[in-house]
Amino acid sequence: MDTETDCIQRHPGMPEACGLTASEAAVIMAAGVGATGTHGQAEGWDDSHNAELPEWKRRCIRAYGDCKDNEWVGPCYECLRYCEGQHEWPAKMCSPRKRRR
Repeated sequence: MDTETDCIQRHPGMPEACGLTASEAAVIMAAGVGATGTHGQAEGWDDSHNAELPEWKRRCIRAYGDCKDNEWVGPCYECLRYCEGQHEWPAKMCSPRKRRR
């Protein structure tokens, strides 16, 4: 883990202690979870470290993690930013790949 991730974990709910905004900390944590593979369909998503965030933001972060981990179609980071502004994931822009028959 890097220093930012360590700092965020040492100061849960206080990203400013690490020189970050809540959004920046959420993106870093979501990326860390994706990189380590610590969440998946079978395990579920543990976002207890984001318990202080509004539910819409937690959904945005989960969708971003799924988008990156599962190689969804669309620009995941742009969709995260859209979701932060509109409070809903833009499914028309970023979504799971359609299965081939």
